[in-house]
Amino acid sequence: MGKGLRSIDGRCTLALLYTAGLLTALEYWWLPIRVQDRIGPPARMAGVSLDAGLGWVAACIVGFLVIPLAFTFILHRERPASIGMSLKGFHKHIWIYLGLYAVMIPFILMAAERPGFQDTYPFVQDATLSVDTFIRWEVAYLAQFVALEAFFRGYLLFTLEKRFGWNAIFVMAVPYCMIHFHKPAPECFGAIIAGVVLGALALRLRTWAGGAVLHALVAFTMDYLAAQRAGLF
Repeated sequence: MGKGLRSIDGRCTLALLYTAGLLTALEYWWLPIRVQDRIGPPARMAGVSLDAGLGWVAACIVGFLVIPLAFTFILHRERPASIGMSLKGFHKHIWIYLGLYAVMIPFILMAAERPGFQDTYPFVQDATLSVDTFIRWEVAYLAQFVALEAFFRGYLLFTLEKRFGWNAIFVMAVPYCMIHFHKPAPECFGAIIAGVVLGALALRLRTWAGGAVLHALVAFTMDYLAAQRAGLF
């Protein structure tokens, strides 16, 4: 047993245990509907307000971005580039992500026709009340995706790479899929593929910046289509 304990990688252990704790905390306390239930009125009665959505975004930014950066700076004494936070070569590779976005557009349009789409997007029902509220929500929502990519294709992936090499992609894809469990099934299955593809690109290019752009474009498109069908545009 002693030999087994000595073989434990402290950095990977921290990253994995932190991931488990963070996703549990977000699930039970910081999902938009959880925040809405705390500030009232309950989500089942009035939907999710902008304030509740912003509370969720703030929790995601702290959990996905701020704390992992603190781990990197304080515990590991490394620069942000060590976890993929870099724009080096970004302009040379952005076409890859824009190409992936173009490929995804037909699937997004098909998803938008499904009955559950309108019930899922936008997360904040208030976002469809006015263009001003929609814009405010989208700015915050897209910032959340930057933090999300910084965590899954940044901190978690690059930390695990040190121990598992490219197999880290598949380890990262498991919790990434799990955060989609509240969404329609096709999107959840698609998250497995997206997690692997974006993970491979992040390791190959040594940055998650392009993934953040792609994720933001897809998310905005889905919200825009939902808002359009709700009569906002």
